[in-house]
Amino acid sequence: MSEIFRKIDKIKKLRSKIFENRKKIPLFKNSLKDVKKVVIINSSSRSGSSLLYALLSKLPQCYSLTGEASPFYKLNTYLDRFNPHQSDRIPKELIDDVIDLEGVSSDFISDIYLNETVSEPADIDFDSYVDDLMLRLLLQWTDIDFDLEVLRSSIAGSLESYLAENRLFNTENFYLSMLERLNSFWHQINPFYYDIGTDKVALKFPFLEIPKDPPTSGFTIEEPPYVLLPPRNRPDVQDLTDKTLLLKSTVDCYRMNLVARLLPNAEIRIIHLVRNPAATINGIFDGWHHRGFFSHNLAHCFNDGGIDKLKIKGYSDIYPHGSKWWNFDLPDGWQSVANLDLVDVCAFQWYSANTEILSYLAKSGCKSCLIHFEDLIRSLESRTLEFERLLNFIGISTGLTSVLGLDALPIVQSTLPPQLYRWKSRQDMIARVLDAPRISEMAEFFGYRTENMEGWL
Repeated sequence: MSEIFRKIDKIKKLRSKIFENRKKIPLFKNSLKDVKKVVIINSSSRSGSSLLYALLSKLPQCYSLTGEASPFYKLNTYLDRFNPHQSDRIPKELIDDVIDLEGVSSDFISDIYLNETVSEPADIDFDSYVDDLMLRLLLQWTDIDFDLEVLRSSIAGSLESYLAENRLFNTENFYLSMLERLNSFWHQINPFYYDIGTDKVALKFPFLEIPKDPPTSGFTIEEPPYVLLPPRNRPDVQDLTDKTLLLKSTVDCYRMNLVARLLPNAEIRIIHLVRNPAATINGIFDGWHHRGFFSHNLAHCFNDGGIDKLKIKGYSDIYPHGSKWWNFDLPDGWQSVANLDLVDVCAFQWYSANTEILSYLAKSGCKSCLIHFEDLIRSLESRTLEFERLLNFIGISTGLTSVLGLDALPIVQSTLPPQLYRWKSRQDMIARVLDAPRISEMAEFFGYRTENMEGWL
């Protein structure tokens, strides 16, 4: 772990130097204690939370992080006091001792933005956007010892060239241009790890092979597919009181006690997003075979509890990294499935995340709203009705559904092109895990009766 300590310490020091540019900006003198209204999307992995987050982030009454919160949790965990590779859950009594709460707060405040992307080149805050890109790249490529001046010069040169050649700003196209330049300095930077369509990346980088291994050798802070940062405007100080902070991280299912500790003066409302277990388990299964979603290098905690490597059938026996790298969330008790079939691991993750959500809702008293992902994709009419219900729950006028662009759904964090009933290609395999009583009982609790599974989207 000493090497991880060293690298994270350097990353934090480099980020601190970039933060120096922002000391005089009023927003950065505030903290999460000033936030008054929060809406959190809680769901298991691959349940559609990225799509819902992308749509709700368009609301002018909301501001949000550029991606998930988990990188900031990793960055601000005292690794000499807590091993995050044991479980994503942190006992409530340990939070103050193992998490740098002020550090998380500062990282959140630096990463929040309003909804609208700036498309006119003349309206982009050049220096601030370069800083944002630098801050994010440091979280993505943990194997690289960046020189800040070289990194800044490379990003600024890419942005300057792009703005001079294009009348409107397109985030994906700019990233492809920037990553081409960055790759010439640091060959480890591979565009295929970003949330851009594989075909589009392959066309721009025909000389690069599509990777199968994790993007970093030792540990990840941000998990791929890496988010793209569009140029956007920041909220002002008053927005922390008047507008709603929107959050979405799967790890928050296990860390709502931490979220509540970070936001002591906010009213927290929770959207519990569920999806039928067949589609979700199939999506998690695809993710384990994807070049993204690497969350934990468990080599840092092996031999605790008698496990010396992962032996997941259909994963560990296929990939060289499969004996140590875990994907998606890491529930308590993961050791019990570390030598089972991959589909059993995926079912365990679906069940564990939803169990954690239900448990927290039962004891916290937070206002919550249950949403079925199928109702968001079934039809435009169904989707519109659900978003009207959601806006009512959040406390926003339902007349604003028109700004969400519900007639054309974006594709975000997708392993394959969206397709209804995709789980049926593994129907026999998935049906076996659905027979487990705890899986079928939870499915039925959410309204998914296994005798009707042929109709599950």
